[in-house]
Amino acid sequence: MCSVSTFSYLLFYALFTVLINAQCTNPTVRREWRTLDRDERAAWISAVKCLAASPNNPDLVATGRYLLHPYGLECEGEFPAVVSKILFYLWKILYQIHQTGMFLPFHRWFVHSVEQAMVEKYGFSGGFPYWNWTIDAPDFYKSSWWQDSDTESGLGGWGDPDKDYEVQDGAFAGFALANPSYHPMRYQYTAQPFAAFAASSPTIAQFFNSTMLETYANSTFHADQIAAIIAGNPSDLVNFQLSPDNWICAHGSVHAITGGDLAGTCPATTEDCIPGNKWWPNSPLFFLHHAMIGKIWSDWQNLNETSATAFAGGSVQAFDNTTYFAEYPTRAPPMLNTSSDIYMDNMFPGATIGDVSNHTAGYLCYVYE
Repeated sequence: MCSVSTFSYLLFYALFTVLINAQCTNPTVRREWRTLDRDERAAWISAVKCLAASPNNPDLVATGRYLLHPYGLECEGEFPAVVSKILFYLWKILYQIHQTGMFLPFHRWFVHSVEQAMVEKYGFSGGFPYWNWTIDAPDFYKSSWWQDSDTESGLGGWGDPDKDYEVQDGAFAGFALANPSYHPMRYQYTAQPFAAFAASSPTIAQFFNSTMLETYANSTFHADQIAAIIAGNPSDLVNFQLSPDNWICAHGSVHAITGGDLAGTCPATTEDCIPGNKWWPNSPLFFLHHAMIGKIWSDWQNLNETSATAFAGGSVQAFDNTTYFAEYPTRAPPMLNTSSDIYMDNMFPGATIGDVSNHTAGYLCYVYE
């Protein structure tokens, strides 16, 4: 049994466990969370907590020069000891992963890395679960997803508004997080989150009209909508990727409607905090959510042979204006290809986009149920 420290450390113990040259002879099976029995749920939660309690790896080195949000610090080369290396990683998620061609392959790689760390270090049997939030879309707030208060196997319910929306029950009640400052994990139901998002920046605001601002987040990820996304873009990765990774989309909507740490809101006790998606991976739900995004990509790839191998997208966010965005819907040059390295900056063993294009061969070895 492990004591809980900070979930942020989970990010780093995933880094040295990936076996790039492994052969997929006995794939693990990824199943929806609610199909797991109590022991299976408890085993996943226990492995997450053990990984979270692990100390940071002192050998990790981030290279280059980046602005670290939300603290506004700039660092050259190796980070000073007083700056958590997770901030560098989260900067990468914000500026080089989302709304670029790296979105789908990066998150497929990341969830797999976490799974491998849990298997190799803490005896998790594998088969990373996913969260099929289409089940919850009709009534997200009252969904059964938020009803499991079991202290060993339950994910817990909504946070208490009188306690900064800190989760009060389930196995993650009081789960300690480090970013942007020390605080317990929080979830805050936010039915219409997009107006606040648009108001956060004039650059972002240009991409929203009045209808979009009033959209209910759960209206974007019903089962029939996801099915239409999968079936409606055969072999067209550009438009397929736009569907889960656009301004109002299933991916962002699940983050935003859940609120709290999964939406990157600031803890009440944190000063000079800029909200955003810089610490989404604070929440264990982040990985269940992105396992589902990976399943949607897998379902789309299974449409035909061309879809299975399709890749397109740039490495630069095209946010200057709506015209530029329309020209590069999966982002601007330099363009990425299957030989492009997934961004790691010496934090973990290397992999390419091509390495994760097929999750049943070579580097990856799992199937979805």
